[in-house]
Amino acid sequence: ALVERGSSLLAVGVTEVLGHFGDGVPVNVLSPDHQVIARGLVGFDADEVRAMAGRPTGELDAARRRPVVHRDALVVLA
Repeated sequence: ALVERGSSLLAVGVTEVLGHFGDGVPVNVLSPDHQVIARGLVGFDADEVRAMAGRPTGELDAARRRPVVHRDALVVLA
């Protein structure tokens, strides 16, 4: 959805988190084969994204019910 429709990256679409980063910094979004497909400003730090990864929005607490990377802060490269 992210590449085809330019959707936001939600926690449920995150399968792995590499490295350490703070919220609000630019991050690469990788395909399953680790190719960079997008770049955007992440809304959470690395530890928060790891804790949320793969979980549907409805399972997250209220403070985390927003995109990991909002489509308005995302550039699709693929």
